[in-house]
Amino acid sequence: MPEVPDEELVVALRGGELAAFDRLYARYERRLYGYIRRIVGESAVADDLFQDTFLKVLRDRSYDPARGRFAPWLFAVARNACLMAQRSERSHASLRERAEAQLRPAEAAPPDARLGEAARVQAAMAALPEAQRQLILLKQLGELSYREIAGLMGVAEGTIKSRLHAATQAFRRLLTEGGSADEL
Repeated sequence: MPEVPDEELVVALRGGELAAFDRLYARYERRLYGYIRRIVGESAVADDLFQDTFLKVLRDRSYDPARGRFAPWLFAVARNACLMAQRSERSHASLRERAEAQLRPAEAAPPDARLGEAARVQAAMAALPEAQRQLILLKQLGELSYREIAGLMGVAEGTIKSRLHAATQAFRRLLTEGGSADEL
């Protein structure tokens, strides 16, 4: 049986067919959750943002199949939710950091030099500037095309290609050298 296109499922969902929502959810659950989780880091926050994103799919009528594919719109909704959550978190971070600094022991133990491969990848991703991390996640986890990412970011496709190339190079450098984003 051929797979029903996302756009047809959205039309069916708007017509009241909840089975269409279930199919969209099943189709994007892993990719979208992985994308959100990589951006926000904490699973509890990712769970909330994932749920908020799919609630928007269920309730919001702003997606227009005539204007483009569903996947870039869905990832844009998730990206915006993540950015709003990060802005909110940053406003509270300063106070929390000062409190944590006062509670920290005078000498912290040095980090383990032999991090596992997954931890090294996570550390390298975390060290990237936010814009570069977003590009890599949209391309790799979101599986979006250059054109779709360009539309999402509001820049030319060629710009996305060059920025993604630079982001990939920076990521590789961080992985091999164990550097930090300040060195980029």
